[in-house]
Amino acid sequence: MTGIKAQLQQMVLAFKEINPNAKKILFFEPIFAIPYAMFIIYSSLYMTRVGVKDYQIGLLSTVLNLIMLITSPFAGMLVNRFGRKKVLLVGDFLSWCMYAYIFFFAKDFVWFLIATIFNGLMRIPELAWRLLLMEDATENERVAIYSVTVFVWNMGNLFAPLMGVFVARFGLIPATKWTVLVFGILVNVLIVVRHLVTSESSVGQKLAQENSNGNNGFSEWFDSLKYMLKNGQLLLIVLVTIFGNIALIFRDTYKNIYLSEALHYPDSLISVFPTLWSAVALVFVIFLIPNLKDQKHDIVLFWGMLLITVSNALILVAPPGTFGFILMIIVTVLGSIGAAVYYSFVDAILANSVDDDRRAHVLSITMFLISLFSMPVGAIAGQCYTFSKSLPFVLATIFTFLCTVLIFFRVRIGRAKERQ
Repeated sequence: MTGIKAQLQQMVLAFKEINPNAKKILFFEPIFAIPYAMFIIYSSLYMTRVGVKDYQIGLLSTVLNLIMLITSPFAGMLVNRFGRKKVLLVGDFLSWCMYAYIFFFAKDFVWFLIATIFNGLMRIPELAWRLLLMEDATENERVAIYSVTVFVWNMGNLFAPLMGVFVARFGLIPATKWTVLVFGILVNVLIVVRHLVTSESSVGQKLAQENSNGNNGFSEWFDSLKYMLKNGQLLLIVLVTIFGNIALIFRDTYKNIYLSEALHYPDSLISVFPTLWSAVALVFVIFLIPNLKDQKHDIVLFWGMLLITVSNALILVAPPGTFGFILMIIVTVLGSIGAAVYYSFVDAILANSVDDDRRAHVLSITMFLISLFSMPVGAIAGQCYTFSKSLPFVLATIFTFLCTVLIFFRVRIGRAKERQ
């Protein structure tokens, strides 16, 4: 008990020591994370119940990715022109509050399409949020910041089963509809309070003054792209984020369906795995991540990605029955630990690899590339699953293994530079 208390105190101390903006942003983040984790589980099913066709849900997913792809290049220019705080306030209202309000009143596909268009603007405030979170922080502070972020979001996921209680009590349509409305109202309050208590980052103030005339937006974007392509270590970590996201889509899009159709698990049993995933991640973030932030970040990320690769590969050999269930428990534990490491370190490494003046554009380029390469992956995963139920997980394993190799090369380059 003494050890547990000491670890909890260490995490609280780490939270207190991170920069004021990050502390305030993460303090309010559960207001977003908890209701979002609750309603998003049933959002697609809700749409089908109010008359949206299955193929139209796929179309909405395509539109969402297309809007994110189109808006990503503008994100860096907007946050540098108007500052992180203003863009975050307006962007979150449009992409989340408006989305939730329209979703609440939606009666057919057209309403959901309009809601999806608003939601597709999320890349712009997402960049502002990430910059406000990480700027004015040291390299090790950024690992602590993203560790707390992982903690908060997994805490939110633990509330997801509560939505099942609401659905059982009130029915799927009323429960989802009113949860979305509550989400919209809470986020509306959140973004106003957060705007009042946070301050513009020093980098944001400097760049807003320099870009007050609004010129050179796209030229700076392309200059940052050239800078990224010439910087080997930066390019490697950008590729890791892109391929890691592709692997995530291949694995998660059909994972629950695979558990049901291939391994023949009942629906009630399938819900055990996401809850276990979040619980393991919380324990790992509390007790182990604080001890890893002082280690070489690239090496820690390498081992995290290797765990994810092993986890993905084990899905392929899990048979139906008791042994397969035990194996899927191991898959979940390894994947959760690997993901906790990955999400705690990859964004911190990316942020630490870029100059302050170029960070907004490099991150917007990264988000653009993620959206670009992610657009066809869902459809490809569907075709792969139709051809062979295990094929999406083969591809997920290949992409995470590729990420592991890229991180290994990044470690080698870093060691070579240290010897010089």
